[in-house]
Formats: sequence, structure tokens, C-alpha cells
Amino acid sequence: MKLLKEFRAIRCLLVAIAFIIFYYGVAKAGMSLALPIPPGNVTPVWLPSPLAWTAIFWFGYWLTPAIWIADFVVSTPSYYEASQDLGRAIAVGSIIAVGATLEAGLGNVLLCRLIGKKYPFNCSIDVFKFILIALISAACNSFIGVTTLCTFGISDWIDFTSVWLTWWIGNAITLIILMPMLLSWHQIIQFRPRKWQLIEISLFLATLLSIGKLAFGLGFPVEYLLVPCLVWAAFRFGQIGATTGIVLVTGVAIWGTVQGRGSFIREDLNESLILLQTFMGAIAITTLMMVAVLEERRQSRLDLLHANEQLALRIEERTQALNALQHANDQLLVEVAERKQTEETLRRSEARLRDKTQQLEETLQDLTETQAQLVQTEKMSSLGQLLAGVAHEINNPINFIAGNLGHVQQYTEDLLGFVNLCLRHNPSSNAEIQAEADAIDLEFLMEDMPKILNSMKIGTDRIQKIVLSLRNFSRTDSSDIEAVNLHDGIDNTLLILQHRIKATSNRPAIRIVKQYGDLPLVECFIGQLNQVFMNILANSIDALESNLATLAEEPTITITTQVMEGDRVQICLADNGPGMDEITHARLFEPFYTTKPVGKGTGLGLSISHQIITEKHHGSLTCISEPGKGAMFVIELPIHQTAKQPVAVG
Repeated sequence: MKLLKEFRAIRCLLVAIAFIIFYYGVAKAGMSLALPIPPGNVTPVWLPSPLAWTAIFWFGYWLTPAIWIADFVVSTPSYYEASQDLGRAIAVGSIIAVGATLEAGLGNVLLCRLIGKKYPFNCSIDVFKFILIALISAACNSFIGVTTLCTFGISDWIDFTSVWLTWWIGNAITLIILMPMLLSWHQIIQFRPRKWQLIEISLFLATLLSIGKLAFGLGFPVEYLLVPCLVWAAFRFGQIGATTGIVLVTGVAIWGTVQGRGSFIREDLNESLILLQTFMGAIAITTLMMVAVLEERRQSRLDLLHANEQLALRIEERTQALNALQHANDQLLVEVAERKQTEETLRRSEARLRDKTQQLEETLQDLTETQAQLVQTEKMSSLGQLLAGVAHEINNPINFIAGNLGHVQQYTEDLLGFVNLCLRHNPSSNAEIQAEADAIDLEFLMEDMPKILNSMKIGTDRIQKIVLSLRNFSRTDSSDIEAVNLHDGIDNTLLILQHRIKATSNRPAIRIVKQYGDLPLVECFIGQLNQVFMNILANSIDALESNLATLAEEPTITITTQVMEGDRVQICLADNGPGMDEITHARLFEPFYTTKPVGKGTGLGLSISHQIITEKHHGSLTCISEPGKGAMFVIELPIHQTAKQPVAVG
């Protein structure tokens, strides 16, 4: 254990020494690129600041003494040259080194508190926090440094603002530009580009350096062309390419500005570098925010894919569980059948059988609810096929009866005419004939027979109309879009629901008010549209039947149709029932949502109706309702459809 502690201490010491050497080298390299500018010997480009931040971020706060030593070693000779006083230079270097150490320590403390110990450039809000932290930490360092310089006479108080601004911008912008790349080094090490990516990276670097050469080497005002290049890097190479590109551009720009080239050249080098740093800082902030937004979008896409995978696993697990339950149900049914073989066995296991039967009912109920959507989806299709089949089976015999009934009526009239003729010419020919005529009440029979045949004719006509309505409602012979009269579809639906509309022993008849407008033929899938009419009208009838005691007026359903602007038609189906509250109204078209008692509805009728209107017919289905004021369903449909092929619903 002691040897381990000694090894760790030696390792830490070596890391600290290496950091001091590297810090010193980076500082001298920065000074050679942008020499300290009097008064105050402050440079607008200070590379060691992000290095100190990164060291604490990766290794910890135990490196703060090394930061102080490194900054003291770097800055003291410069202040000695400015003051020619060794004691003053040591004092100034010591205090300013404290400011540099405080800047790195305070910045990391705020990073950990506000962002956490993570890469701070994957989220746009974290990028904003990092920029704010960099500005605050650099402001503290520059305030301590400039106050020290002015106090010890190395800089004049009259130059306090300009020196502080130079110091602050130099540290803050350098942090914003270099820190993202330094913190991305682990990604750069792991990056394994492919051949085509190497070609694209080479092309990107060539373009970037060429624009930098034109702008800051040859003096052409094309520096804003760097922005699309960095956008290219952000979209194609992510954080690695964007942060590296920013650093490369900044290095070229600073070199060119120091050499007196570029659009930011002023008489004072300090002012030139401040303008350049401000420009590069704005570009860096914009690029970092863009990269963060792209990373958030990529992470959201990954989260969505993960959620889809989890959902698929849950569905598979639920399916397996349902299969297991079905198998258990089959086993239970077999067991129940065996236990019913003897009365003595049934009495001994009666209690246990009741429990298992209850579990079976609950399991079957769960399975029924799970299959409810499929049942509801197929229900209207099966109903249409059933109605079409019934109509077809009834149609042939009723057509036969209707076709022959006219001949029977004609024959009967001829026979009755012949009998009348015989009676007129031979009224009392035979006593036996007269007795038989009295027995069968011939006079009444001759009078009533045409009435019976006429009633049969009316009945067959009525049956033929019902069969035609059933066929029109089901429309199994039409699976494509066709132009139809919507009023016929509504009337056919009302005819099928006639048994629920007419009066019963428990309630009066439901009054149907038709306010039909002059509608043109509308292109639609009439079979599915009839399903919508059936679902809405059936729900209205249910609402009126279940709340007859609270209705102040006669139960009424009002159907209104009209042509709207923009080649659309509107169908309004309104009732004077109890209406619905806000919660029910908000969830009205949700699948499986119903206010009916268990077993009375699946909650899929209005959901499927909404899907038919909106997706199949490119229309809209809305509901207007308030408690106590009834409900009105408003359907709007285009007169002409663009789709020509049906799409399965449900």
C-alpha cells in the first residue's frame, strides 16, 4: 500500500512537471505569434488559459499549484523587462499567477455545478452555459491582473479599461476557441476515417486553408467564406471537424493579422487583434451552437430508435404472455371438463373450481379487450358482406314473387269478372251452387280479394326497397372511388336503423329532421362513408335512449347538408341529447375510449370514422358539444378526390 502511494505521488509529480514545461512552451509560442502589447504587456491571444482549464477538467484540482508555478515562470520575466525591478516583477507575477489559477479553478467549479463532469458541447444550453462561464472566469482573471499591473505601476490607471478589455477578450475568446478542441481529443484519437472520408477531409482542409490564405495572407476580403466551410465541417465531421477547423482558421487569421494582412488591420496591433478575436469568437460560438443542435438531433434520433426497439421487445413479450395465457386457458378447460365427470369429485373441488373459473373469466376478458380493435375493424366489413348476402338471397325470390304477383292479380281479376258475368246471366242456376256461394261468402271474397293482392303488391315493393337499401349500404360491388349522391347513403343508413328510430313501449319515436341542400355527386368510397354515418347515428341514438328522462324536448336528430366554399360539402349530424364534458370531448376520437358500460362498446367506432374521413377522403371530422346542449358532428369532404385506389383502414 505504501509503495502504491509513493508510485502515485511520483506519477503526479511527473505529470505536474510535464504540465509546467508544456504550459511554458505554449505560452512562449503564443507570445511569439502575438507579442505582448503595451501598456501592461498584455496579449490578445493567451493560449495557456484553455490548457489550464483542460488540465483541471481531466486530472483534477490537485494540479492548481502547477498552474500557479507555470504562470509565474512565464509571466515574471516579462514584467521584469517592463519594470526593471526584480522584487516588483516577482510580486506582480505571483498575484497574476493567482488570477490565472483562479480562472481555471473557478471555471471548472462552475462547469461541474452547472453542466456536470461531462463533455459540455453536446447540448445547446450547455454550450451557452460554457460561454457564460468562460466570460465570467476570464473577467475575474483580467480584473485581478490589470488591477495588479496598475497598482504596481507597470500600467497606468488611465489605460485600465483598454488593458482589461484586451486581457479579457484574449482569455475568453481563446477559451471559447481552443477548449472544445482540447476536450474533443479523446474523440480524435478514436476517430477511424474511411478512404472516402479522408478524401473529403483533405478537400475540406484545402478549402479552409485556401480561404484563410486569401483572407489573411493575400488580404482579399473573403473571410466570411469561412462560415460555410465550418458549416460543412459541422454537418459532415461533427464536433471533431468543427472544433479543429475553428482552431486552424484562428491560427491562420492571427498569423496574418500580426503580419499586417486581412480585413481587421488597424493602426494599433492591439485593436486589430481584438477585432479579429471578436470575429473569430462569433464564428466559434455560432459553430459550437450548430454542432450542439446537430448532436441533440442525432441523440434524439438514437433515443427514438432505442425506444422503438424497446417497444418491439415489449410487444413480443406481451404476445408470448398472451400465447401462454391461451395455452393455460386450454389446459384449464380440459381440467374443468374432466372434473365434471363425477358429482362426488365436483363437490370436493367446488371451491377451487370457482377460483379457477374466475381466473379464466378475467383472462378471457383481457384477451377480448386485446382483440377488440381487430373485431371492430372487421365488424363493419362483415356487416356489409352479411347485408349484401342477405340482400342477394332475398332479392331472387322476392323478384320472382313481385314478377308473378302482377299476373296473379290480373288472373284473379279475370276470374272474378267471369264469376260476375256468370252470376248476372244465371243468378239462380243451381241450389247447390248458391249454397256454396253463401258458405264461402262469395260477395265478400270478390270484394276483399283485390284488396289482399294490392296489399301483397305494396309489401313486395317495400321488401324490394329494403333489399336495394341493404345493397346500397354495403356497396360490396364498389371498392373504388365513385361519384355518388350522399343523401342516398344517409337515407339507406336511416332505413337500416329504422327499428331503433321508431317508437317502442319504453320511449317515443326519435324524430328525424332532414335539411338537405342541393349537393352535387361527391367522389368517395361510399361503403366506408356509410360506416361513418352508421357509427355517428348509432351513437346519437344511444345517447338519446340512455338520457330520455333528462330531455326537455322530443328526442330529435337533425341532418343538414350544404355545399361549402372551395369545392367541399358539409354534413352535420346533430342531436339534442345530454352533450359531453370537456374530458370526453378531448378524447372522443381516441382508440378504445368509450363512455358506454362494459360490453356495450369497444371505443373504436368514432376513431375508425375519423380515420376514414381524414385519411381516406382528405376531409375533416369534428365534434361540437357542451354539457346539456347536445352534440353535433361536422363532416367536411372534398367533392373531387385525388386518390383513386382504396387503402385499408384499421
